[in-house]
Amino acid sequence: MVSEDAGQRESISSKSYLIMKANAQEAIALAEDWWESKTIPSYIHVRRLKSDDMDAFVDLYNRCFLASPDPFCPLTLEDANKLETEGIFVAELWGNLSGFIACFVENKDDSIYGEITGIGVLPRRRRRGLATALIQRAVEYFIDAGVEEVYCEVFAENTPSKMLIMAYGFTEVGRREIPTEGLQEDQTELRYPGGKIMRRLGLRPRPGCESCRDL
Repeated sequence: MVSEDAGQRESISSKSYLIMKANAQEAIALAEDWWESKTIPSYIHVRRLKSDDMDAFVDLYNRCFLASPDPFCPLTLEDANKLETEGIFVAELWGNLSGFIACFVENKDDSIYGEITGIGVLPRRRRRGLATALIQRAVEYFIDAGVEEVYCEVFAENTPSKMLIMAYGFTEVGRREIPTEGLQEDQTELRYPGGKIMRRLGLRPRPGCESCRDL
């Protein structure tokens, strides 16, 4: 007989990220097709993140993920200042930061590939074309860098995010099970690491971190 606690832990331990891959040229063609029949709203402006945006970026990042099912540990200004801003783009709506996408170009084994390590749009600003504008800008960045394939990770339970990136030619090529980070003091709940932008910084939700989201 399986105890209730054991069953709960088995269910929790099955959480995972899907590893998704797309051809860069195909992704940008799909993004362009989407925009072709629409007028890009004049109030959307996508640009590279600047060092003096960091306070606003931290607030944006945390507000985006508070409304997301993804595992989450708040980003701090100290941690944000460690990020390379070359491939991080923000979307402004009427002059206010309302969305972001974080991209990195990797050189490994004589190949160049791109990674989308994080994307988010403020809940009240969704369904306005911000995510598509961000993805289009990211793929343009990758193509300029000579990238042919783009990878990203999507939390398996985040259906809206999965549907979004699949619309741009991303398909599942693997799965990363989320490892446990140890038990809480009451020994009933487990903590898990967040998405790749957090892992890139070496950040993990930690036992005793009251502001980290529990799964």
